[in-house]
Amino acid sequence: MTVLAVTLLVGSVAAFTYTQKLKLERSPVGTAHFDRWLSPECDCPHRIAQLSFELRERERIDASIVDSDGDRVTRLLAASEQGPGRVMTAWDGRDEAGRIVPDGVYRVRVRMRDERRTIVIPVEVHVDTVPPRAVLLGVSSTTLAPGDPIEFRLETNEFGRPLLLVDGEVAARGPQGKPGVRRVVWAGQVSGVPLPTGLYAVSLVVEDRARNRSEPTAAAHVAVTAGDER
Repeated sequence: MTVLAVTLLVGSVAAFTYTQKLKLERSPVGTAHFDRWLSPECDCPHRIAQLSFELRERERIDASIVDSDGDRVTRLLAASEQGPGRVMTAWDGRDEAGRIVPDGVYRVRVRMRDERRTIVIPVEVHVDTVPPRAVLLGVSSTTLAPGDPIEFRLETNEFGRPLLLVDGEVAARGPQGKPGVRRVVWAGQVSGVPLPTGLYAVSLVVEDRARNRSEPTAAAHVAVTAGDER
């Protein structure tokens, strides 16, 4: 019993010492730069996430995407010889079978074969394939004169940026913000150029952080005037 107790004590001290040593050592994986939001079906740059991380020493590594349970989704690199410096890779939001993964949070797991050590980088990649919703609540006026902008009010269910469309073309952008009632001010211009006198169909969409866009709201028909026709 005494020998067993001593053996267990020595094992516990050794394990504790090894754990503390690992805590004090600088991680072999340094700063990570990830595209944080990804929408695989979006017709935009966010359909692929660019991923990079710093490797402090030469290593032979595997890099994988893992889900919130730590299960591997797909492999990005296999037995890849990498020198010290930045390792560049990318992910298209699909698993090893080519299927789009469920919406959620994903991370990159790096296994160093020579060092026999595995690190999960804590930076998150959010897969979001569901567009937000947007409803037009009202407009301050349906007549717009030069120097007298009008305000549109809309409601959305998701964090994002409202975009104002004139005949389908983006004419104004609101700031990013939380779900709820949002406002966009329009001065009668498209790409900085004042529109000629006429009647225009104006609608709004909301673009979320993964660049998914809502369906356009109902259109408001706004008459742009020369300034003395209101």
